[in-house]
Amino acid sequence: MENETAEERHLSEHSCAEMVPRSEFARMARVDISTVKRWARQGVGPRPRRLGPRVIRYDRSEVIAYLNQGEAAGRRSA
Repeated sequence: MENETAEERHLSEHSCAEMVPRSEFARMARVDISTVKRWARQGVGPRPRRLGPRVIRYDRSEVIAYLNQGEAAGRRSA
């Protein structure tokens, strides 16, 4: 696949189990899906990946790392 970009190769290496939809990210973060969409526009949190014209997914390990980072920050400020 010589016309494939590095980003496309990276995405094709992910299995479906490693990618989560916005709705699952929102559930994991305990926020509304509109918050997840706003975070994406603002560049907050894990980077969304477009897998198709209407398919957005997040890398599960990045979501978990982001959520753990927030919990750690919350513990430090308490």
